[in-house]
Amino acid sequence: MYCFSVRKEETKQPLPLLDKPWRELKFTEEVRTELIEDIKKYTTKTDDVEQPRILLIGQIKAGKSSFFNSVNSVFKGYPIFQATACEKETSMSKYCRTYAVYDSKSGKTLPFTFCDIMGLEPYSVGGIHVKDIINVIRGYIPDNYKFNPMEAKEVCKTCTEQPSLADKVHCIVYVIDASVVNLLEKELQNKFDEIHEEAHRLGIPQLVLLAKVDLTCNIVKDDLTKVYQSRYIHEKVIKVSQMVGVPVSCILPVKNYWWETELDMKVDILTLKALQQILRQSEAFFDEIKQRGKSREAPPLTCEGISCRLSNS
Repeated sequence: MYCFSVRKEETKQPLPLLDKPWRELKFTEEVRTELIEDIKKYTTKTDDVEQPRILLIGQIKAGKSSFFNSVNSVFKGYPIFQATACEKETSMSKYCRTYAVYDSKSGKTLPFTFCDIMGLEPYSVGGIHVKDIINVIRGYIPDNYKFNPMEAKEVCKTCTEQPSLADKVHCIVYVIDASVVNLLEKELQNKFDEIHEEAHRLGIPQLVLLAKVDLTCNIVKDDLTKVYQSRYIHEKVIKVSQMVGVPVSCILPVKNYWWETELDMKVDILTLKALQQILRQSEAFFDEIKQRGKSREAPPLTCEGISCRLSNS
């Protein structure tokens, strides 16, 4: 009788941390200060627009309003929650709201504005309609407009009839919850595709905020400075890039303020770095206008498919 010893080959599991970060970023007070000063000094390349309009688009609970709150918190000097954010299953943002951010020291308005709208839902009923988002992008929808997606569609009589360049959206930021990337339903992806196609046609830069990275990876939860070295987060970034159709360089991991009562340098730096990149990419829109020799005119007003009414409040 012969006995043979069979050695089982071990499957080597990849390490949770990459050998080298896929993006370099230092987490120091000096970097935080430099980012703040760089953002304050930002100016557009056109006299027609002083503050680029940044549209936040995302699924319900993804963290759209929370990102604005986080930016606002950094410049206020403490966590503040001006935009309504909640973990409910339905969107808390019922209105199209335009938010400015003010420097706490000088009291001056900072050189950008956020446009926060109702969240997307992966169903044909509920959440904001894609046509509504496209009309926001084109500049037809004024501040404080209330979306009523459950009501019958009708021609909206209070839209901006001839949007100026300043009324339009100059940069689109998709906000995606990193913890549910693999669970995004096909219909929701189709909505992203439809918006992406229209934005591309209009020449509007598009980026992605990958939110809630701390709830997605335990290593990052314990140490936010490892966000660019986490293999799991890097895999999420690659997947989102393929899903939404934006390059990896335009995907920005963030952790929003939610329960904190004091600022955290590491959270601030990720927030500020994301904002810096958004402003830099916004310039592509104005470059596109110059290249074409004229500002983009919105198509004639039809407001077809808009399901909103001006709030009386």
